[in-house]
Amino acid sequence: MDDEEFIREKDIPMTKEEIRAISLYKLELNKNDIVVDVGCGTGAMSVDIAKRVKKVYAIDVNKKAIELTKKNIEKFNIKNCEVIHGNAKEILKNLNFNKAFIGGTKNIEEILKILVQNDTKIIVTNTIILENTLKILSFLENFYDCSAVLVNISYSKKITPGHMFLCRNPITIIKAKK
Repeated sequence: MDDEEFIREKDIPMTKEEIRAISLYKLELNKNDIVVDVGCGTGAMSVDIAKRVKKVYAIDVNKKAIELTKKNIEKFNIKNCEVIHGNAKEILKNLNFNKAFIGGTKNIEEILKILVQNDTKIIVTNTIILENTLKILSFLENFYDCSAVLVNISYSKKITPGHMFLCRNPITIIKAKK
């Protein structure tokens, strides 16, 4: 789905379409999966995941993000996504799921510990901060087979003499699989 299809707000992050495509592939989704989306932001990943699985839990601590996710869930007529406002480390303990996507969280180590204790089969995280990439890999390698890919996306832009590419922030996509 194109980024432009989603309802957006300036200060709420969204996983861009090319990054969503790679992240969705890394999650190895199937129709029986129950997936948790930690740090759902606009809900773009939740919407894309919901089209492929049994159930999605979209979690965010930011109330504006929750409202925006609800708008996008409604816009795309998604019926199998439960949007939950609050702290993921508390919420995750009360949910049943087999896969997890982490788009953003301030409590990454605590979230990862809960996911490991839950025996989550596949965890995919997107990071822009190098230190978080290292934290995630260092922790998850103790429990999972891990891989990481650094994705650099550039878009063409027409300028007077021709075209140029403008790059977005590079994103590291980490996959941890049992």
